[in-house]
Amino acid sequence: MTTTRPEITVRHPLLDEQETKLTGEGLGLMKMSPSVRAMLLLLRVYLVLMAGMLLYHMVQPMLGKGH
Repeated sequence: MTTTRPEITVRHPLLDEQETKLTGEGLGLMKMSPSVRAMLLLLRVYLVLMAGMLLYHMVQPMLGKGH
């Protein structure tokens, strides 16, 4: 009894054929529920606060007020 192995072909993404890309033209705005809108706003506020803390900790040693 002989078993045959399936042939495996490996294709590198850079050497593969190009595929057509989809565009977002004419899609319009995405409808969001109020809870999704609130969570995105909360995420935006969080990211701004984290960036502010990072900036503060980077500037603090330059001003000579380090711990």
